[in-house]
Amino acid sequence: MNRLLFTLFALLTVSTLPAQTREQTIAEEFPDQAGKYAVAVYPLHLFNNGLRLDFEMKIKNTPAWIQIGASGYFGTMPSAYNEYNKWSTIYGEEFNHLLGAGLELNYKRFFNQKETWYYAGGCSYSRYNVDYVDRYWYSYIEDGMEYRTTKFGSLNQKIDKFGISAYLGHQKSKHAFLSDIFVGLGYRYSLKSNRIAKSFDDSMLAWGYKGVVFITGVRIGVKFKQ
Repeated sequence: MNRLLFTLFALLTVSTLPAQTREQTIAEEFPDQAGKYAVAVYPLHLFNNGLRLDFEMKIKNTPAWIQIGASGYFGTMPSAYNEYNKWSTIYGEEFNHLLGAGLELNYKRFFNQKETWYYAGGCSYSRYNVDYVDRYWYSYIEDGMEYRTTKFGSLNQKIDKFGISAYLGHQKSKHAFLSDIFVGLGYRYSLKSNRIAKSFDDSMLAWGYKGVVFITGVRIGVKFKQ
C-alpha cells in the first residue's frame, strides 16, 4: 500500500513539472511590471461631449490583459430649446440635449518583455438619445391626397451603435503611472429610431455613423496590485 501511494505521488509530481516550468518561464519573460490592475481615462473624449474610463486586469502569468471600458455622454441647455441656443459637436452637428452611455470589451496582449508594445481587439455597444430643434419634412393626407411641407420644432433621435475594433498601441509605465497612445481600425453599425430626424452620421466621429472607422487616441492612468 505504501509503495502504491509513493508511486502515485511520484507520477503526480513528474506530470506537474512541465506545467510548473512553463508557468515559471512565462512569468520570467513577462514579469509583473507595476501591478495586476489598471485604471485609465481618455482626455480627448471631453471634446466630443463624453468621458471614458477603462478598467484593466492582467491575466495571471501571461502578457495579456482584459480591458473593460465604460463611457458616458452628456450635454444640455438649461433654457427652452430653440434654434439659437444649441451645443455643437466637433464634427459640426448641432443639438440641444444629449444623453448616452457605452461599454467596450477588449483583449489586450503585449509583444515584448517590458510590456510597451501591444495589440488589442474587441467589441462595443453605445446608446444615444439626442434632442434638437430644426426644420423637417412633414407629410399629411387631405382629400385622399398626400402633401409634404416643412415644419419647425423639436425632434428626437435614439441611436443604438454596435462596433468591432482592432488596435496597435504603445504604453509607457513609470512607477504606478501609465500613458498610452494607440491607432487602429474598426467597423460601426448604427440603428436609428426616427427616420424623419437627423441621422447624425456625417463623420466617423458621429454617433450614428455606419461603416469603417479609423481609430486613434491617448490614455493616462495608474497601475496597482490590489
